[in-house]
Amino acid sequence: MRTSTLSHSQSYEIQQIANSTENNTDTSIMIEDFCVFTTIFAQLCEQRTAVPMSTSHSLLCNGTDNNHKIGPKIMAYEVFLGGSCNPTTWRSEIAIPTLQKLGITYYNPQVSQWGPELIAQEYEAKQTARVLLFVIDNQTRNTAGIIEAAQLAATRRESLVLVVYPYHQDQMILGEAISAQEYYDLTNGLLVLEYFMDNQRIPIFESVSGALNGISKILREAINVQDLKVEDGMRSMRIPTSKNEIDIITLHEIFTSIDTNDTGTVRLGDAWMALQSNIKCNVSLTELYKDIKKSDSYNNLVENSAREEDLIEQRINLEQFWTLANKWMQHVKYNGTTCESEIPSVWSILSKKASKFLRRAFVHPLNRLLDYTTLLGVDSEKRDLYIGVVGKDLLWLESSAVPLIKSMGLSLHRPCMSEYTMKTLPQELQRMKNSRLILLIMPQHSRGVAIAALAAYFIGLRAKLTLCIQLMPNECVVSGEQITEQATKDYNRGRMYLSDYATREGVPVFQNIAAALQHAIQLVQSSC
Repeated sequence: MRTSTLSHSQSYEIQQIANSTENNTDTSIMIEDFCVFTTIFAQLCEQRTAVPMSTSHSLLCNGTDNNHKIGPKIMAYEVFLGGSCNPTTWRSEIAIPTLQKLGITYYNPQVSQWGPELIAQEYEAKQTARVLLFVIDNQTRNTAGIIEAAQLAATRRESLVLVVYPYHQDQMILGEAISAQEYYDLTNGLLVLEYFMDNQRIPIFESVSGALNGISKILREAINVQDLKVEDGMRSMRIPTSKNEIDIITLHEIFTSIDTNDTGTVRLGDAWMALQSNIKCNVSLTELYKDIKKSDSYNNLVENSAREEDLIEQRINLEQFWTLANKWMQHVKYNGTTCESEIPSVWSILSKKASKFLRRAFVHPLNRLLDYTTLLGVDSEKRDLYIGVVGKDLLWLESSAVPLIKSMGLSLHRPCMSEYTMKTLPQELQRMKNSRLILLIMPQHSRGVAIAALAAYFIGLRAKLTLCIQLMPNECVVSGEQITEQATKDYNRGRMYLSDYATREGVPVFQNIAAALQHAIQLVQSSC
């Protein structure tokens, strides 16, 4: 009989769960919080062992008494309720009462008392459910939920119904105010997920109630989720480029193009020059300085700057950069400053009047209803490796990995930018398609929501992958911001879920970047 040992990540998660539930007897728990037990279940599956329900007398979720022996076969529920867990109440307050009223059976993985035998039940319920309802709520960071939804977009496209409640700037998550940078990272992760949903023509709903109406129609008329219409309550498939979520991506790209060392701050003078270049409006630094002095966001900067020249050297963060762009356009609007194009919104101008650098870096998304394999990219040549990195690892890629790969006579595709966004995905997906093996690296110095969703999606597509997944350490710093203890747990929970999912699917997972690269090279060489 084989035995299994706990990995470092599994031991870490058990300890975190134990600490968080020690004094709470009513904590609701989902499977991603107990990924460690999936090893046991995988062994049962390999041995084709039947895992029956824990009781021979079941009560269906719609209240109907099922008074007969069920044997080793688990009943097939019509709807699986997945996604956001504590502190959300969408299951108990909206979904369950509605499904009971409609007479629809469901499986709720959120329970007050958890036991390892529930792993088999949840897995079976998810596999056999006609519809998978997943809710991505903005009350939590939802990293594991975003990753699982991306996985299901690739593997259960005809069954998945997704509800997304977008994040808001300056909101609280579990009692913690999120920064502009974290807001961007979470929003970008959601947008990447939505991109995959659009590619698979999977509906996205704006509310649980709307999704339940759609589910009722799916079950009643025996149709697939792709057959639902906008009038059924789903969100429009095309996300307008004028929405703030997309434009924040553009602003962030401008900011990171200045912040080459990933410090989280830039010189105010450099920010002014970037806006001058991208918006192409004749606003002088003197005029901008007058507006800055009136802004609460810049009180400290002004107080520390006796002269206008001193202000140029002051450093600002991403949130202040957004404020600066807003002030810039307010000045244009109310003072009649001449612009190259008369567009009433800073977001529209930044999207449409981007610099040559941004136009080279971004490829406008083509028909997003098409599968990624039909997208036309710049690099159509078939190569040995694609190495996906984010943030500071782009420097490692160019200085260390590329010379090593070329010295071995191998070819590679590499990302055009240091992050994955909806704007860069079309050409990056094309590069991945034209690579014999894909290596994706999720470093400890990044929240990594977008690249985690990308990895899960490609695992679901059965792409040839190798992953490097690093846990975020305590007191981790990302782009100049120290990550809180709660946030570290949240992001590591998603990483461990992805690692366990990859391992179950036979995808090699490493924590050391050099080891991951070496393994990827060996795989390519062995298949030559």
